[in-house]
Amino acid sequence: MLFWLSSGADPLAIHNGGFMTVQTQPAMSAEHMRAKYGPWAVIAGASEGTGAEYARQLAAVGIHCLLAARRAEPLEKIARELTGKYKVQARVLSVDLSAPDAAQRMQEAAADVEVGLYVSNAGADSTGKHFLDMPLEHSHRLINMNVRTVVDAVHAFAPLMKARGRGGIVLMTSGAALGGQPRLAMYSGTKAFELNFGESLWIELRKFGVDVLSVAAPAMDTPVLREALAARNLKPQGVYDPKDVVQIALQYLPAGPSYVFPLGPHQDADTLNEERRSRLLAVAEITKAFFGAD
Repeated sequence: MLFWLSSGADPLAIHNGGFMTVQTQPAMSAEHMRAKYGPWAVIAGASEGTGAEYARQLAAVGIHCLLAARRAEPLEKIARELTGKYKVQARVLSVDLSAPDAAQRMQEAAADVEVGLYVSNAGADSTGKHFLDMPLEHSHRLINMNVRTVVDAVHAFAPLMKARGRGGIVLMTSGAALGGQPRLAMYSGTKAFELNFGESLWIELRKFGVDVLSVAAPAMDTPVLREALAARNLKPQGVYDPKDVVQIALQYLPAGPSYVFPLGPHQDADTLNEERRSRLLAVAEITKAFFGAD
């Protein structure tokens, strides 16, 4: 996913060959994670990069994985890795996540198992072109992938989590969701939807034991980013390792509602995320005055 490049060092990270590595410790034991977010996870956009890393880290604690993305071959390769290395079950679903029935197909593929975690990790845009210079179909595809499929999938999987009193939802958004970004206008807009949608769900679902986290992700060392940089003869600087981003996301999931990665040493992650949490809690109280308490 292409967001921005930063040449500054992050206070949470150290440089490692031009990339960021974050030093952190998992907050949950494997047993706790399985009990809270297992036995199955559905990962949308799992064929490479961050999505594949979610699959590996969840499989490492014993959670079975349904891997969904358009390309079947890389999904099957990851599935073999999970079953061989971590001894979990893995299913593959080849599906275009911008298709109108994408969420329905994920739901059908997991109909006979108990899904405790849904991870949305799709919707990148590395075109870098102005809105009016792109075909309208390109914008519709991003809207379908980052809005419709996300909404439909949450509506499919969250009710059973709510009924069971446990579960989790992770929406991988972007730093571009925090404000407008030229040449990524539609991407920025749809990722902003994911960020605000996820934070709203955190308030609505947390009392039922369902954790929700929106991750305003930084630039990461993924195949999409590498391809975009190579096309422009650029070298990565201040880019995060997907392993670290996923580890932080899974660690922070029980806390919610969002995790914003800082842009550089002038920002502090704890401050950024506490500000969003405080604002959301205040808005929730104000909302009660209009609509009443739940």
